[in-house]
Amino acid sequence: MFKYIIFSDGLNLEKVEEITNYCKGRIGISFGIGTNLTNDVGLKPMNIVMKLISVKGINNEWIPTVKLSDEKGKYTGDPKMIELAKEFLRIK
Repeated sequence: MFKYIIFSDGLNLEKVEEITNYCKGRIGISFGIGTNLTNDVGLKPMNIVMKLISVKGINNEWIPTVKLSDEKGKYTGDPKMIELAKEFLRIK
């Protein structure tokens, strides 16, 4: 199983290139810029935030997710998994 991370905050072309080079061969990556990550159907965006809390695995079991943020108070997920993700990604 390969892990993926989605970057979506404060991106520009230079940051995307830097992140891509750093993550290559370490973790699967994807990028979403602002509202376009969740609203790509041409409708006027609503002023809401959606956060992924789990994904369905290959055996139909629900697997919890972790969300890291630039602001420590906005991390979501199991605290032990948050610490593991921070350690793996070398985030202080």
